[in-house]
Amino acid sequence: MKINTKIKAFTLSEMLVVLVISSIVISIAFLTLSMVQKQVGVIRKNLNNKQELQSLERILWNDFNSYSITYSEKEDALFFANSTKEFEYEFNEEYILRKQDTFLVKIKEKQFFLDGKEVRTGFVDAVKIETSPIFGNTHLFIFKTKDATFYMND
Repeated sequence: MKINTKIKAFTLSEMLVVLVISSIVISIAFLTLSMVQKQVGVIRKNLNNKQELQSLERILWNDFNSYSITYSEKEDALFFANSTKEFEYEFNEEYILRKQDTFLVKIKEKQFFLDGKEVRTGFVDAVKIETSPIFGNTHLFIFKTKDATFYMND
């Protein structure tokens, strides 16, 4: 009497097919993961640029409305002063320096105004800043709210 005991198992060719399919699925997963990581990096960089620009705008608004402002084209700097404090904003190609703060904002163009007229040097009551394409060519326009005492002192 012959006992037929067949063991239920996968054949070698079935195992190879499973390995090939698994390796394809795993490689697609790694490619997708690397693409997602690149996108997250771009999103993070754009968010950091936007936050840097918003921080600069917020501080400029505060300083413009708290101090008297002059601009020197020779030094490419805005000077802020009141009865107790003095400081400046230095404009460089890659950044803006304010006291010990550095704003990593690349400026494409900047214009300074007094009573709606562009000025090169002297008192300033508004600034228009256009950022580089890295920051989306954003336009910032910051102005000082003046009261009657400003005009009486001239």
